[in-house]
Amino acid sequence: MNIIEERTEGKSCFQAGASSIIGGRNYQQDFGYLYIGEQDAAAVVCDGMGGMEGGELASRTAVELFQSDFHKEKAGPVFDIPSFLWKEANKMDEAVCGLKSREGKPLKSGTTLIAVYCRENRADWISVGDSKIYLIQGKQIKALNVEHNYRLLLTQQLEEGSITQTFFEKESQTRQAEALTSYIGMDHLSLIDYGKTSCELNPGDIIMLCSDGVYRSLEEDQILGMVQDNDIDMAIAADRLTAMALRYGGKRQDNTTVILMKYGEK
Repeated sequence: MNIIEERTEGKSCFQAGASSIIGGRNYQQDFGYLYIGEQDAAAVVCDGMGGMEGGELASRTAVELFQSDFHKEKAGPVFDIPSFLWKEANKMDEAVCGLKSREGKPLKSGTTLIAVYCRENRADWISVGDSKIYLIQGKQIKALNVEHNYRLLLTQQLEEGSITQTFFEKESQTRQAEALTSYIGMDHLSLIDYGKTSCELNPGDIIMLCSDGVYRSLEEDQILGMVQDNDIDMAIAADRLTAMALRYGGKRQDNTTVILMKYGEK
């Protein structure tokens, strides 16, 4: 499982679980990071692209950079979370863009990015690409971020009146609609999605990070139902979500990664 986990020895106000599977692919390009402290938690999921060498290296590079910088910033006198997340996304973009192949040529790889940092009952997040961040509150689930793909661009153009409904519907049904319009490694990010204000968490609320292997195989009500049925143990919930995605996706299932963080008072 390509997920780095770090947990404090003391009791935490966050319970967490992570799961990652290769699915029906020949290699794993997802990479993740999970940190659980006594009063805080952090998670990152990156879904790489660019062939076996490129995609895996891109996602690993981005995650390991975040892990290193996160601990440095956290240990400093002032930890400005939104500023750190924004700067880190751009730093990851530069690092991935500069990756070289074994022959010394530009690797031309990339990765999506979702990152969440929770401190007590507040959560801040950032997103580039089409991986998803969900907030689960009781019987409700909602995506906090948007997918940076051609479909989003079409939606914006339709709202502006620059394209017709007919053109929108035709283009939305093509495979091109899923093409990314922003990703880590494109050199100067075109789109970054982030929480304008910190998200307030109530005891029992769950933050879920996942690559597109989850939501392209499962509906939101299926995700919600599985998490609700296993909300006592986030590790079990994460494992069962990836197993269910594989069951529905079958041999065509993409790499699939899930990280769940449940907030609860200590």
